[in-house]
Amino acid sequence: MEYKNITVPFIGNHQIKKKADQFRVKFWGEEIPVGIEDIIEIELKIKIIPIPNLQNFCGIDAQITSDFSAIYADQKSYENNTNRFRFSLAHELGHFVLHENFYKDLKIINLNDVFSFVNEINFREYSNLETQANKFSNYFLLPREKLFKIRKQVLNEVSKQHDISKIDEKTLNSYLAGYISSRFSVSQGAIEIALNDLNNFIK
Repeated sequence: MEYKNITVPFIGNHQIKKKADQFRVKFWGEEIPVGIEDIIEIELKIKIIPIPNLQNFCGIDAQITSDFSAIYADQKSYENNTNRFRFSLAHELGHFVLHENFYKDLKIINLNDVFSFVNEINFREYSNLETQANKFSNYFLLPREKLFKIRKQVLNEVSKQHDISKIDEKTLNSYLAGYISSRFSVSQGAIEIALNDLNNFIK
């Protein structure tokens, strides 16, 4: 299949968040950290298949197949089971939830298909596709309502030890992210993005 002429359908932030929240509640509930591997392998019966040097071969940590039967995963990332890899798995789940019909048409089955897809697709379209899946992953692993409550708790604890009255909100969020990331088992960077995004969804 030729991937250079495909067009990625637009999905807005609110719709992505809604789908992420609904899917998480259905298959996991409200507990954190979210058990992304359990959801993928046990609930959805999608196999995670470690591939040596996938990152070097295709420049990606993971890739879901078009029939949604498997996720190819860089073996080193899979074995290290880092917070970044958890995000990568949630990213691929985002394609499953957001792009089901679109992905079926891509016919990505084997590693050659993965390589062709990543190298042939128009950069702007690929960026749109990946941005949507990244946003899904962030909303899925970091439920905003729970993040809001935890931020408030941590902020109260930190304010007892430090004067934070003169720190702007964005800098403060960067500081708080270090305290919060372990609770969700995601990277500090992902937490920081979510904290800066809170005002869009929590009134």
